[in-house]
Amino acid sequence: TATFYDATSGLLFGLLLLILGDTKTADAVLQDVYAEVREHATHFDKNHDSLLIWLITISHRRALEHMCANSADQQFLVSVGLADPNVSGQASSFVISKSAHRKLVGATLSSLSPKERRMIELAYFYRMTSRAIALKLQQPHETVQTGLRFGVSRLYNLFKNQGFRGEA
Repeated sequence: TATFYDATSGLLFGLLLLILGDTKTADAVLQDVYAEVREHATHFDKNHDSLLIWLITISHRRALEHMCANSADQQFLVSVGLADPNVSGQASSFVISKSAHRKLVGATLSSLSPKERRMIELAYFYRMTSRAIALKLQQPHETVQTGLRFGVSRLYNLFKNQGFRGEA
């Protein structure tokens, strides 16, 4: 629905823009992300999965797949266990291993404290200001601002430093 898109697209677009570096490409990949979300929505288990992790995982994997147009990039992702070797030999059939990628994103998001993670969810999914988050969580405003900066910085470092263009 439009509400779901409005509540989540800002975070996902920002993430894709950070990874891909181009607004047009980020927007195109974002549309692919939501197409996959629509296609697989019935498979999402809110009792087992975090919506935040699920959406970020899909976005990050789609961005990696988009970036890996050449064989050197593909070979690197195979070497770090994020992709299976290309059986058919065609670049268009290259896909990131969903299970390996999910573990990577999940482990990184798990490194956030529960408070930081909750702050990020409230800010990005519920569009709450840092002052509103402070009131909701009964925390000082400065604590919330620091937690948001730290949490976003950790997420930024994940997507900046994990497995792009042959970097280890």
